[in-house]
Amino acid sequence: MKTTLLLLLIISLPFTRVRAQTTLSGLVHDGTGKPLPFATVALLNVRDSADTSDRLAKGTASDAQGQYAFENVRAGQYLVRVTAVGYQKTHSDVIAVANQPVSVPALMLAEAPGKLAEVQVTAKKPFVEQQIDRLVVNVAQSIVGSGSTALEVLEKAPGVTVDYQNERLQLRGKEGVIVQIDGRQTYLSQQDVIALLRSMSSDNIETVELITNPGARYDAASNSGIINIRLIKNRDVGTNGTVSAAGGSGRFDRERGSLQLNHRASRLNLFGSYSLNRGGNYWDFRMDRNQADPTSDEPDRRNLAQQSTFLRFRDLGQNAKAGLDFSPTKRTTIGLVWTGLWSDHRERGPADALFQRSEAGPVYLQTHTEKTYDTHSQNQVGNLNVQHSFGEKGGQLTADVDFGHFSRQYANQLFTETLVQREEAEPPAGSLLVTQPTTIDIRTAKADYTRPLQGGWKLETGLKTASVKTDNDLRVSLGTLAQGQQGQLQPDPGQSNRFQYTEQVNAAYVSASGKLHKKTDVQIGLRAEHTHSVGQSLTLNQRVERNYLKWFPSLFVTHPLAKGQTLTVSYSYRIDRPNYQNLNPARGYVDPFAFSIGNAYLQPQFTHSAEARYALKNNMLTSLAYSRTTNLIFFTIHPVEGNKTYVTFENLGRMQGYTFTLGIPVTVMKGWQLQTNWLGYYNRFQYEYEGTLLQVANIAGRLNANNAFTLGKGWTAELNGWVSTPAVNGIWESPWLGSLDAGVQKTVSTKLKLKLSGQDLLHTNRFIPTANTPDYWSRTRLTFDTRIVLLNLTYSFGNQQLKGERQRRTASDEETRRAN
Repeated sequence: MKTTLLLLLIISLPFTRVRAQTTLSGLVHDGTGKPLPFATVALLNVRDSADTSDRLAKGTASDAQGQYAFENVRAGQYLVRVTAVGYQKTHSDVIAVANQPVSVPALMLAEAPGKLAEVQVTAKKPFVEQQIDRLVVNVAQSIVGSGSTALEVLEKAPGVTVDYQNERLQLRGKEGVIVQIDGRQTYLSQQDVIALLRSMSSDNIETVELITNPGARYDAASNSGIINIRLIKNRDVGTNGTVSAAGGSGRFDRERGSLQLNHRASRLNLFGSYSLNRGGNYWDFRMDRNQADPTSDEPDRRNLAQQSTFLRFRDLGQNAKAGLDFSPTKRTTIGLVWTGLWSDHRERGPADALFQRSEAGPVYLQTHTEKTYDTHSQNQVGNLNVQHSFGEKGGQLTADVDFGHFSRQYANQLFTETLVQREEAEPPAGSLLVTQPTTIDIRTAKADYTRPLQGGWKLETGLKTASVKTDNDLRVSLGTLAQGQQGQLQPDPGQSNRFQYTEQVNAAYVSASGKLHKKTDVQIGLRAEHTHSVGQSLTLNQRVERNYLKWFPSLFVTHPLAKGQTLTVSYSYRIDRPNYQNLNPARGYVDPFAFSIGNAYLQPQFTHSAEARYALKNNMLTSLAYSRTTNLIFFTIHPVEGNKTYVTFENLGRMQGYTFTLGIPVTVMKGWQLQTNWLGYYNRFQYEYEGTLLQVANIAGRLNANNAFTLGKGWTAELNGWVSTPAVNGIWESPWLGSLDAGVQKTVSTKLKLKLSGQDLLHTNRFIPTANTPDYWSRTRLTFDTRIVLLNLTYSFGNQQLKGERQRRTASDEETRRAN
């Protein structure tokens, strides 16, 4: 309550005058005198009257009437530069700005010669683009990324690791990644996020942003950072759209299709999209493990197990989006957006298990299992956005309200036949059925206010409230039935569980940014978050409640070292709250001898993160980061009941990490651009596992290389790949891994593109973890249907000549614009 009153007091401070600042405005038109809307307009500093070398001061776009305006322009000398697709670039004469508003003479853009006669591709955005505070993967510009799923694209991003076996994401070798879509958190578990990304077509994605050290305006959640997936927004004027279709095959076929429609008028923008993602995959699982199984007579007795599973997947994913932006006045924009995601996932296949006491010993237990797994999920989110500008000195207010509903139905059934049974070995149940309907309701509301302060400083402040309610009803039934037999399974109340979880997070932040000593840019922020959560097992009559308030400071300092060289230093304090599905104390079976179990007593983990970034002419970027995590939430595996294992999440101890990154773009020769991104990290873990205090240190690295070739006459090509060194993550070790992709594209016309791509050409993209503890050892090998060839066709229709930014800017869009 005190924090809220403080922020309201800050917002209500009397407006202050901006010293020596004014407004600069003008008009853009084409060669016929017709206003040119949505052209890109840049305000450039001029160093002195003799030197017209420029530096960007502000940027904007002309409106539907071809008009533009820059507010809060300081006294000085400037140029106005205007660019638009299909037109030649132009700029004004040198403009002197004092204390009075300035009207710039109208600027005329001439049509580019032969703009429709022949398509000549001269340059394109790189697949990976380094920016000062984030790494951007330009999915829409990628040949090898087209026709894929969002999960397959994400795996190509530098520093991102997808753990397919346990359905988790890592960024820079650390857990706790927050996944956002269009700047909004999904609030889903890692398993549900993986399922969502698996069903999402990459043809809907514009960029993937990797933000490793967010500021105060972002939610304090996330230990390793934020992955923000930005969907494509149609920016064309008039009525237009794009349709794309892709088909291909690896071991199993897959098909993709998408449609995007857009109608833009002067004050109204209507948009919508739909995509379908269908295809097959497989999961080839091999695991050898050696675990202790002592008895009073045989204290050194062991269990050696060999497990193998081959599952064939069938996926059907659908994504739809519809919305409108309406501007009743020049200063106010109202937007409505609805997003729907549907996913159907099926698994079928055999699972075999074999147990011995020693490598030369006889088999004492052998089973064969037929596994079926079906899950149906949907996620629908509605958003209302209002943005209002109070004028040059009054600042800007942005408000968002989101309503989300997620539901999932899944059924997992195992039919097991015991082939060999010796000693006292107890065979598993002949039939096991696990069902769990899940519902999640999300309500969020936030308001952000920005205003200029004296001396060129800016204040940002805001409030947010988020409420999440989830209900899980796990039901386990056992029987002796074989596959194909009819009969009644008996519920097992000892393994069934009804679990409900509620979480309320109220947050407030304040941030100030400006210049120190004319050259140094500073942003300092403080965020407060109050969390109240209740996890309750109705079956076990178990209730765990959390209630805490935490403060999260952040600091960013940018200073030019020399011409074209910039140093940025940042610090933030972060929290990673336990996932509500991981708090569920129910069991979920992978096969008769492996299951997962939640931990209702998980505590949040906290991370101090500091980073220094060096940029050379906005091309080469390098960084050195340090993080320290306490109360570390970690994924562990434990032997149990002699021949079984279970996985869970625990608070183990602490971790310290050092990360080095280097991104270098190189023009190898004309038409050949190479972007390399190097990642090296050193992690040191100290934790207690199975009663033993362990200290583990690790040095590892990863290299991503992206080659872009401009071949002429509308032909372009890509050759991309990555390789990672052996690594240790807690109790898990992984060997050398890598992948190689290639693709070629033909731009037939301004409206038609054809792409042919091959992914994981060497079929080396595999998951091979090893766990080694005093009483347990295991080695797993997972292979997927990743070596595939896809043909993608994209056709655009309607008015494609005039381009411009969407008029509606949500809170997250504005934040991204300022950060970049």
